[in-house]
Amino acid sequence: MKPAPLSYRRAESVEHAVTLLGEHGDDARVLAGGQSLMPLLNMRRLTPRVLVDITRVPGLDRVNGPAVGALVTQFALGEQPRLDDAIGECLPYTGHYATRHRGTIGGSIAFGEPRGELPLVLLTLGGAVSVSSVGGEREIAAENLYTGAYSTTIKADELLVSTRWPRAGPGEGRAFTELAQRHGDFTLACACAAITVSHDEIVGARIGVGAVADRPLLVDGAARALIGGPAAGAQDVIAAAADATAREIDAYDDHHASARYRRHLAGALVADAARRALDRARHA
Repeated sequence: MKPAPLSYRRAESVEHAVTLLGEHGDDARVLAGGQSLMPLLNMRRLTPRVLVDITRVPGLDRVNGPAVGALVTQFALGEQPRLDDAIGECLPYTGHYATRHRGTIGGSIAFGEPRGELPLVLLTLGGAVSVSSVGGEREIAAENLYTGAYSTTIKADELLVSTRWPRAGPGEGRAFTELAQRHGDFTLACACAAITVSHDEIVGARIGVGAVADRPLLVDGAARALIGGPAAGAQDVIAAAADATAREIDAYDDHHASARYRRHLAGALVADAARRALDRARHA
């Protein structure tokens, strides 16, 4: 199949893009890398009247410290020096080698795929997105970004222009892990951990899981199980975090895995990510 008839508009600047989005609202879709959008257009699961192409908008393909422009590709971000451990570990699982050369960071975040790796890492690290409209620019914390599968709080007249990935603080370690049936397939479950250690004690933790619900989730019970525990010999608190994850999440069934298996898998992945994040924190 091919896309339904639509109008094509190439934006020359952020201002031009948001003007077009303001004019067309829900009838418009933004084209960046197109790795997720184009298949949906071809299958006519999306039938916008206007396609706003931002691929040539200057300035959106830059990395400036923790700020990553919307058009930075997944491959280009992975080539950055001193890349955060969790980001570096999740990118090889993001799609396939070929699609990472076209797929963009902004597109991955804005698309809201509940099994996506990058949305989970952004949430766990406490990141945010910057969006622009004719009315100005605003920032949305990752915790307030996703409202369901493929659904975000970005408005129809707003353009995601950058994402912000906070760097690890003193004594903080981070890690990501996932399991899929085959490399490159949608993940059955994934987990991300950010743990802070001070004076041989775990003083901070953020634990996230993905692909178990309609959006990435922070598992507060797992974080509470870790905080206050010893930095060395933390097997008991890590096991408690895994148990809390399996109890707390409300996983779903599909033809790939049962909800029961996903809960068990999420707990095991949280234990693995927490163990490696803690080891990195101790040696930070």
